[in-house]
Amino acid sequence: KGPSSTAPRLPYNAFASESGVEIRVGRRASDNDLLSCDFRYRDGADWWLHAAGCPGSHVVIRSHDDNLPANDGDAVRDAACLAALFSKAIAKPPPGREHEASGRASVSLTRARHVSKPPGAKPGLVALKGDVTTIRVDLGAEGKRLKRLMATKDVVK
Repeated sequence: KGPSSTAPRLPYNAFASESGVEIRVGRRASDNDLLSCDFRYRDGADWWLHAAGCPGSHVVIRSHDDNLPANDGDAVRDAACLAALFSKAIAKPPPGREHEASGRASVSLTRARHVSKPPGAKPGLVALKGDVTTIRVDLGAEGKRLKRLMATKDVVK
């Protein structure tokens, strides 16, 4: 039996946008807290997304581009689709068939520095301040995007 080389478990799954930008998706509520509020996993200048008004994974785009929505709208759309897919806003398809997801969701987008954990809040619950933009996502029209994104899962680290 050889030496064990297991790396510590990360609180997120990593995906890559078409332009190569890393997109991190929280695994569960306690992981969302780490991804959203712990500087080991995000910078204040990164971008943060979450399906509005329902439970779901927190998503971080690892980019400090102040004008990311205009400069790399596809990366933002990729992350918004992942936020919708890994939320209770839509019925989740079986593993391996994520590209067949359908449903519509509103996704909140803000800088990670505008996300904070209220004292005593349940795991996964955060407060947003500052500028928050809403992105509307129709997963039924995003099958190719979802298939491409799922093929990049955990390839980026």
